[in-house]
Amino acid sequence: MKKIYSIYIVFAFLFSSCKNENIPPNATCNLTQANIIGTYKITSILYKSNPQTPEIDYFMYYDECEKDNLMIFNSNNTYIISEGATACSPTRTQSGHWNLNQSLITINTELGTVTDFTCTGMKIKKVYGAEETTIILAKQ
Repeated sequence: MKKIYSIYIVFAFLFSSCKNENIPPNATCNLTQANIIGTYKITSILYKSNPQTPEIDYFMYYDECEKDNLMIFNSNNTYIISEGATACSPTRTQSGHWNLNQSLITINTELGTVTDFTCTGMKIKKVYGAEETTIILAKQ
């Protein structure tokens, strides 16, 4: 369970689903470093303690002030997590570095796999032994 919090640190401040109206419905996006660049909100954080257990969405346990925060992947391989419209007190911002190597994404020192990537978002899976955490991000 403690292992979820390392991924939580990176993604803890995003959230809520918004559809990006500028992307055509039939558009295809390849998973590339250039295509990941942009602003995202987390819409779900799914956790399984082992393959036999049901997924639990930990996003519902986030503070309301965290659920509208934004994660911005910049072209210089830095990221910023910033407060959304509802700011936490004290404010909770974070920054660091990210990199993509095929489907493996590193955010600071945390390694995950991009398991689904579309023009409107992505899923990142982190595995710790039998435990799995999947973070679902919606592109803004």
